[in-house]
Amino acid sequence: MIADWWNALSFELQMFYGIALLASGLVVVQLLLAILGFDSDGLDGAIDFDTGDFDHGSGIGIFSTQTLAAFFLGFGWSGVAAVQAGLSTLPAVLVAFIVGVVSMSAMFFMLRGLLRLQAKGNLNYESAIGKEGTVYVTIPGSDKDGGQIQVTFQGRFTTASARKVSPGEMKPGERVRVTGTYGGTSFLVEPLHSGTPGS
Repeated sequence: MIADWWNALSFELQMFYGIALLASGLVVVQLLLAILGFDSDGLDGAIDFDTGDFDHGSGIGIFSTQTLAAFFLGFGWSGVAAVQAGLSTLPAVLVAFIVGVVSMSAMFFMLRGLLRLQAKGNLNYESAIGKEGTVYVTIPGSDKDGGQIQVTFQGRFTTASARKVSPGEMKPGERVRVTGTYGGTSFLVEPLHSGTPGS
């Protein structure tokens, strides 16, 4: 039944349905992980565009698993709707792309807002000094912005912007130690094996 339905679709519909269904599955997985108290950092580690952060104090970049899932979700389902409405391939792709960008942007600003609300809570970021964390988005090193880490302190699993004063970049998944803070809600870090205090 499903195979017959799929084979009856045009190439354009198969493409859009495929993207939409895969993105929908990823969103469902992300929701389940969030409900169960896990985070999709393992997935994000595989998608590192090293484009920096639109808002260095927010702890979230425009390209993350969540925002990309939102893009493809909007792209896929709007593409299906456009083709079924009678649009040819190129206009349908254009409509799908626009809707995807809008969806991704909406997800980015929603996540940024949630993280700002978190930052305005009772978290004392200085209490994370000495804690171990994991690189979430590549940290360029040499005191450059753009990196992010994930660290647990005061009982909360937190994603925040981070920079490393020493040269040499650090990739997602590498372990770090928080050595200080800047901007109120961002961290200074060094590699865990670099001989920082308490290592």
